[in-house]
Amino acid sequence: MEKYIIYLSVVVTILLVLQTAVVVVLGISVVALVRRVGELQHRAEYMLGNAEPVLKIAQGLMTELRAASGYISQGVQHLTAISEMAKDEAADIKNLLGDSTALARREIERTRAHVDKMQDVVTTTTDKFQRTTELVQDSVLQPAREFAYIMAGIRRGLEVLLAGNRVPVNRAYQDEELFI
Repeated sequence: MEKYIIYLSVVVTILLVLQTAVVVVLGISVVALVRRVGELQHRAEYMLGNAEPVLKIAQGLMTELRAASGYISQGVQHLTAISEMAKDEAADIKNLLGDSTALARREIERTRAHVDKMQDVVTTTTDKFQRTTELVQDSVLQPAREFAYIMAGIRRGLEVLLAGNRVPVNRAYQDEELFI
């Protein structure tokens, strides 16, 4: 009888050590995931400050990130409860760990997809801005410059025609000799 109690104690101890190791690893993974989510939130805020067209997409991403952080904190609470009921819930722990890992992977993939969308939108916006600048340069500014040059030529021509007072030749040469 004592043998069975010792075997049972050893098995329970091994399961508790295993569960503790799994909880520690899961805790580290959750902390890393929370840190990564925080970094992604920081990137999203930076992009919001620099690109107005991206604002609506980034707001949606921030809402999803907040919802994801709620899932993560809820998962941590569940893990704490599971560690307190370790003897009775050993089989359920394995299932929960599989579900939590799948959820974390799905959230990471969803976040990556949103970041890729934001990068595409920023690239598209930058390209459109450059094309618009070139269009304004070619369509508006160049003809305006040409018109200004033509008007300057007409003005100078009118000044010469309407000047009337011509300087005598000997006076003009004398002024040029003083210049030299």
